[in-house]
Amino acid sequence: LSITILAHSYLLISVFPYSGYMAMDLIPSVTADTAGSYAGFIAAAFMLGRAVISVSWGKWADIYGRTTVMIMSLALSALFSLLFGLAPSFAWAIVFRTCLGLSNGLVGTIRTTITEIAQGDQKLETRGMGIVMGMWGFAFIFSPALGGALAEPVKQYPSNIFVHEYHDFLSMFPFILPNLLAILFCLIGIFFVYMFVPETLHSSKRRSYKMIPQ
Repeated sequence: LSITILAHSYLLISVFPYSGYMAMDLIPSVTADTAGSYAGFIAAAFMLGRAVISVSWGKWADIYGRTTVMIMSLALSALFSLLFGLAPSFAWAIVFRTCLGLSNGLVGTIRTTITEIAQGDQKLETRGMGIVMGMWGFAFIFSPALGGALAEPVKQYPSNIFVHEYHDFLSMFPFILPNLLAILFCLIGIFFVYMFVPETLHSSKRRSYKMIPQ
């Protein structure tokens, strides 16, 4: 669960250091003096999407199970992270960033899972919440640093062997690397949830994902 909240935190704030540069890259007329508002739109789009659908994710967790929702959320987040990193225009960047928020049903589901795993043991629940929320805070420290360090590698690390090898691709998509790291965090989260997190919604209350309406 800590790995999952780490992935969520990285998805949320890793974009902050480079959102202004992304706006300038996608909109040629935007300058350093005018990039601030555009950067704000990119940063806010995630929370807009999350606010719109958070209640629905909670309902789905009560129908299909906690782990199913976490895995679905992480998988969709990985997909939209890739698309965001490959966004061909500012409008598409906003769309994909909003979809990242719409895909994110992790925080409430994680908290519910911790409470249900504790089964009324207040000490265990407090410890679990402390560990997971501690990871949230820890991720807030290093996620912006990683996002900024990985963005625009051609400009930041022109002599790097990896950058030289993939120069054309990284020049075309200068913000793909921070999003590839987001995908990695999501995939690791999926693995740990699938392998180690117990499903806490009783089977008598749970519907199979195969029954999700088409």
